Amino acid sequence: MKPRDSLRILVAALLAAAAAADEVSPVTELEDIVVVGRQKAAATDVLVERIEQPVVTDLLGAAQIARVGDSSAALALRRLPGVTLVGDFVYIRGLGERYSSTTLNGAYVPSPDLTRNVIPLDIFPAEIIDSLSIQKGYTPDRPASFGGGNVDIRTRRIPEDFTFSVQAGTGTNSDNSGDVLSYRGGGDDRLGTDDGTRALPAALREAIKTYRGGIDPFSIQETLGFDGSAATLAEAEAVNRALAISLNRDIDLQSTSPDPDHSLEVSIGDRWTLDEAGRWEVGVLALADYQNQWRNKDRINRSALLPDIDNGTTQRSINQVALTGSLTAGLNFTADHSIGVMAMFLRNTDNEAALTQRNNFNFRRDQGAQLRDYRIRFEERELAMLQLSGSHTLGEDTADLLGRFFEPWPLLRGLQYSWYYSDATAKTGIPNEVTVSAVDSVDPATGLVLGTAIRSTSSAADFRFTDLRDEVQSYGWKLERPFDFPNRELTGTISGGWDYYQKGRGYLQTQFGLGTVTSGALGILAGTPGQVFSDANILDPANGFLLNIGGIGTESYLAGEVVEAAFGAVDVTWKDTWRLSAGARWEDWKQLSLPVDPLQFDPRIGKIEIAPEALGSIGMAQDDYYPAFALTWMRKDFWAEDFQLRFGWSRTTARPDLREVTDSTYIDPFTEARVIGNPGLAPSDLTNFDLRAEWFFANGDNFTVSPFYKQIDNPIETVEGAGTDNNLSFTFVNGESADLYGVEVEWFKDLGFASRWLGAWAAGLFTAGNITWSDSELTIGSSTLSLTNDVRPLNQQSDLIVNLQLGYDSPGGAHSAVVVYNSYSERLFYAGRNGAPDAYERPFHSLDFIYTWYPAERWSLRVRLQNLLDEKVEIDQGGVTVLEQGIGMSGKLDLSWRF
Repeated sequence: MKPRDSLRILVAALLAAAAAADEVSPVTELEDIVVVGRQKAAATDVLVERIEQPVVTDLLGAAQIARVGDSSAALALRRLPGVTLVGDFVYIRGLGERYSSTTLNGAYVPSPDLTRNVIPLDIFPAEIIDSLSIQKGYTPDRPASFGGGNVDIRTRRIPEDFTFSVQAGTGTNSDNSGDVLSYRGGGDDRLGTDDGTRALPAALREAIKTYRGGIDPFSIQETLGFDGSAATLAEAEAVNRALAISLNRDIDLQSTSPDPDHSLEVSIGDRWTLDEAGRWEVGVLALADYQNQWRNKDRINRSALLPDIDNGTTQRSINQVALTGSLTAGLNFTADHSIGVMAMFLRNTDNEAALTQRNNFNFRRDQGAQLRDYRIRFEERELAMLQLSGSHTLGEDTADLLGRFFEPWPLLRGLQYSWYYSDATAKTGIPNEVTVSAVDSVDPATGLVLGTAIRSTSSAADFRFTDLRDEVQSYGWKLERPFDFPNRELTGTISGGWDYYQKGRGYLQTQFGLGTVTSGALGILAGTPGQVFSDANILDPANGFLLNIGGIGTESYLAGEVVEAAFGAVDVTWKDTWRLSAGARWEDWKQLSLPVDPLQFDPRIGKIEIAPEALGSIGMAQDDYYPAFALTWMRKDFWAEDFQLRFGWSRTTARPDLREVTDSTYIDPFTEARVIGNPGLAPSDLTNFDLRAEWFFANGDNFTVSPFYKQIDNPIETVEGAGTDNNLSFTFVNGESADLYGVEVEWFKDLGFASRWLGAWAAGLFTAGNITWSDSELTIGSSTLSLTNDVRPLNQQSDLIVNLQLGYDSPGGAHSAVVVYNSYSERLFYAGRNGAPDAYERPFHSLDFIYTWYPAERWSLRVRLQNLLDEKVEIDQGGVTVLEQGIGMSGKLDLSWRF
């Protein structure tokens, strides 16, 4: 039986089991379980905060995330209205990651992603999350870099009482039915870190310094001759070959049986009272989480121009390891004062082995030849963060403590002061990323591979070493004073504050090529990479192997960003009917991005020099005000018990990423396209309009309709750049203008009335979901890139996004189940040029099923079945599927014990 058939049978079996369990399990057996309607309670818990927000905001609580079985912040956020997932990044209302900001507990966080300036949300496991907030209406206390919304990830806080939990899980994927590709790695791969096996050899590191950036035989001979000795070219070639064998070439691919997915989470925490009056409290919460899984992610690539000739099939296997540790501590004095500290460490590693067989105009299977590429890639991403925060109110308890010292300052009563400090470092390392190119001899009639030989080129083997480091410091404060005029039925707050953020980024890529073009070496090129690039073959002068250093352009760069901001706002409510929130934010933004070539050594000073006149062309600055206005009308018994009608207007900005404004070049890991920055990019200006009508019913039901409109000047878009016949290229441009508009509809409905026809068991049925319809129009204008369509939709904007949930809570609370459907319509992936059509990502339909059984008070068993429709990611260009990648159906089982 195939794994996918087993998954479908398991769905049916679990549904039947859940129904049967409710029929035979009396409630008295579960008398210790007092939770009734677990999923419905989770859906309504966040409504109070949502109602109290001054602007349009969507929230997800930890219980809701657990309900649908999402394993990361990125997967959870796609359940909210108008949110889709593109790779590891969320798109809000059709706007990409550059049009949104992400904060962790309200503080800026750096990105360990090589291709983005914003943090990929898949690195945050669901286990550390207390709630997720997407603020779609702008307020001045948020960063002005705001378009689709601000995502705030709120981590778990100190518990109210002692808590201890353990969760162990396992799982599999339908695409793992056979073997996976692997290779000999390091001893610490299970921990998601390299033990030094893949590190840049010390000999090569020293050689780059010694030979002033050039390790070819001529540069070596020149350096060796500086001391007056007469080094021969043969001696320099011998030095070059000795450097070549210092590289790790133990890279032969092998098929192996994958381990099942496995995970383990442990958390413990408590809160203690320090005095008899119970005014002083201290608490702590510690959490550790480990996840390890294998996935086959096979891929098919085709050229839109010659799909039958220029195409390739890639067998890819990725071992994904995630390691998380966090420690939270807090000190409280009554409800007036609290100080907290949070330390967090995240590691997320992808260890990839891939084998590609491809054809092009020069290597055609029907003519007896095809290309073969061996590839290994170990990407380790880490985020380490320390946060301090505090909240202080001059309330009644504080006034009693201060006594007569407080009496001369009655107007200060109720004054609130909050502050934060955050220091974070994000690192990404890709040591010894290797691609080896070979040629297969094939039988034209059957396609059977008759033999394989490494290509006779100077860079048949490509070795890359990549390091990225982001360091971010941010801190700020907010002062807030409530006021109340009972006679006029007027209440509100006046607030103001200050934020500071600085970020430094260093990106270094070192690339080596190894190969031979000597005709006498053709006999030893047959075989695997490990066999051909052996010590004996490389050191033999007759084979002519040479090591060179270089790359596809200027890959390395240095960058920095500084934002200083001040804000003020007023929030007024009159007769519990009208609420007005208005204010403005001032931001002074500076950015500097500098491409560097670490091989450009000045022999006199031994370091890289930057001409002062070059600094003016590599920096940008923006100093502006960003106003916001929101008005809410509140009314009782307007169809529902509570009704709110919100209107919001604001002006914000979207700034280019650090990498987008350099001449640096990198390879996109998803499309394998070459991406080139554009130093001429300018920030975008946005004008935002929001309207939301919200109905909240006494039984927990709710219904929301949210129209929105955004006008964007100088929108930043990704377009197809100038490439080669075999390589796709992307770059970035400013368009003239863009318009985005749409409407979101969201609901939660108790279906308990169905019990009248279906029986008592149906009292626990409910439905929840949201549908977003939107449209956009982008005008590129005077671009010099010869784009095929000057007017088109925004990148990654979907006309229709659908999220549907059908859930069930058993009467005794022993069982819960939910079917979750998520889909998005066709969306533009990149714009074509020179007559080539635009490329679109085809619609994707995701169907998941989650069942949870609570056999006892402290135990739970959860089954998650994901992507039951076995959908694939497909990119279409002019009727040709230029990229096709499998995802597979996943099954996961978690067992939890909580005290």
